[in-house]
Amino acid sequence: MPSKTLSTTLAALAILTALPPSSFAASEPDELTAAVVLSFLRYGEWQPSGARGPLTVGVVGRESFAQVLRRTVEGKSINDRAVRVVELKTPLEAQSCQVVYFATDNSSEIKAALDAARRALTIGETRDFVDSGGAVQLMVVDGHMGFEVSLEALERANVSISSKLLRFGQIRRKQADRR
Repeated sequence: MPSKTLSTTLAALAILTALPPSSFAASEPDELTAAVVLSFLRYGEWQPSGARGPLTVGVVGRESFAQVLRRTVEGKSINDRAVRVVELKTPLEAQSCQVVYFATDNSSEIKAALDAARRALTIGETRDFVDSGGAVQLMVVDGHMGFEVSLEALERANVSISSKLLRFGQIRRKQADRR
């Protein structure tokens, strides 16, 4: 990615994460979330890196979020791979996705889909998403959009996220590394 595009994207993310939620109309929180998800797609790297075919993003939960995310990423290419958004009707469908977004607070639905999506970058919005085994938890911190990342979940999914993006969030180290 050219340096100017990288700088512009990081500046936009910094601005978006610094704005209080009250800066957005009631219909816009999903658009902000979709933009943050797009940032994780752009700054993520899936192993093995020679994968072909579309980068599939599954959405568990709110159909309205899947529609917003589809509009946000439609026509985009990530590392020469088209991005495709699908609504997941069953937890097992998560196995065919490289990214799964959890737009639900139903704990049994989250647990079942997390179990199926162990090899995917998982992003969620519930309070204990990372504690449940998810990789990225989006949250509001001091009135601003923020995120926490589990290095253990990223490692399990064979996904690495650029430090240029990670510096905007909190990083949770592997369980063995905590003291």
